[in-house]
Amino acid sequence: MKKMISLVLAAVLVLSLAACGDKNNAGDGDKPAKPTSALDLLETVWNSYGEDEKFPTVGGAFSDADVKENAPGAYDITDRAEADRVLGLPETALVDQAASLVHMMNQNTFTAAAYHATDDPDALAQQLRDNIQQRQWMCGFPDKLAVAVVGDYVTAVYGAEDLVDGFMNHLTGIYGVTAVYDEAIQ
Repeated sequence: MKKMISLVLAAVLVLSLAACGDKNNAGDGDKPAKPTSALDLLETVWNSYGEDEKFPTVGGAFSDADVKENAPGAYDITDRAEADRVLGLPETALVDQAASLVHMMNQNTFTAAAYHATDDPDALAQQLRDNIQQRQWMCGFPDKLAVAVVGDYVTAVYGAEDLVDGFMNHLTGIYGVTAVYDEAIQ
């Protein structure tokens, strides 16, 4: 009888340990989630929004056949001048992947982009901040800019203050990071 109880307890222990394994990259207690790609970072944040928080968006490059409606999309950074124009990614930035999520009204209302830095993520954050802040805006003026570093990934978001703050609240809640830059657009 003691052997049977020991076997049952051992089986319960093994099953409980297996249940504590990696749960699809979700944050667990003191361990925040870790993105696996620029697109994964934006999808994770966007998917954490409640239906009442979401707004009409488009993801990916506007000219790309893979553009996504109401979801983030991978952004082809081959045309660096276009990535600079649309997302504020400096042409000299050292990145190998990007993803975007833009308000359907216009970019100045809300633009979020995530990048995988191939060098120093903090340097990329500074480049993004400086490049976005120095822009000449047409058709309106974004209120706010926030830039955050999540491991080797950097996300920059600008637009209406309430939309930027909402995105950053979700990002912080999931990844346990705070903005490196959180400031009004000058």
